[in-house]
Amino acid sequence: MITLGRTRAQGIVLRIALYGGALIVGVPLAFAYAMTSTLRSPISTTPTAGYEIVSFGSEGLRLRGWLRKGGHDQAAFVVVHGLGDTLESYLEHARPLVDRGHTVLLFDLRAHGGSEGSRTTLGGRERKDVRAALRYLREAELGGAGFVLMGHSMGAVAVLLAAADERDVRAVIAEAPYDTYRNTVTHHARIFFGLPSWMPWIPLSIAFAELIAGFDADAIDCVSAAERIHAPLLAIVDGEDSRMPEPVVRRIFDAHSGPKELWIAAGVDHVGAILNPDWKERVIEFLDDHGL
Repeated sequence: MITLGRTRAQGIVLRIALYGGALIVGVPLAFAYAMTSTLRSPISTTPTAGYEIVSFGSEGLRLRGWLRKGGHDQAAFVVVHGLGDTLESYLEHARPLVDRGHTVLLFDLRAHGGSEGSRTTLGGRERKDVRAALRYLREAELGGAGFVLMGHSMGAVAVLLAAADERDVRAVIAEAPYDTYRNTVTHHARIFFGLPSWMPWIPLSIAFAELIAGFDADAIDCVSAAERIHAPLLAIVDGEDSRMPEPVVRRIFDAHSGPKELWIAAGVDHVGAILNPDWKERVIEFLDDHGL
């Protein structure tokens, strides 16, 4: 009887250890796969009139782009989408830029739309995609007047990181960026799942994500990047955005020492600034104020 009781107790302890281990490892591992995965939105096989299909390489991946050529005396724009989106969603953002005579390149980040890749790093390695777009425009002799980088959410993170230390970037427009990777994962875990910041699942999830997608979470820091951006910055806060609210965007804005503007687009949710009737006027005014 004693042996039987001991065997049962050992079995219970073993099950607790197994279930506990599965909970400690399995949950953050599942979160990590979710954090590095994307859903591909449908893409158009035929570009909008005036655009041409282009492609270029980034870390061994082929990225899909649409290019609209403008005047060589005008800065060229690179317009970058957010998580789960594609270049098609930002044609309306590009319209006033095309009307002003700018060259505009829209492209799909890795693991999005028609671009190659299977994992996202929420802007970290995607900075290489933005710099690949800049390299493509330089080699095509379309960047002689410099560049303006326009990004949205994850795309805003990618352009901020890419713009750091780049001397031919003449302006950055960043809508709804997050400050750091670790902070945004902690923030989203709280607002989506109610997890407090002290939960061990959060750092474990980040560690697993780093292994799965091959990146350094601590290097994804838009506050630090903003300190190294030489160009004027227009930081856009979406007024009803709980994911990247004003205090988050303001940390980036405050870190930038050069010419800068902060615009709060009232009445719109995440990456909805273009729905605000003042969007076009604010963007064009910013460009005019800085000789663009």
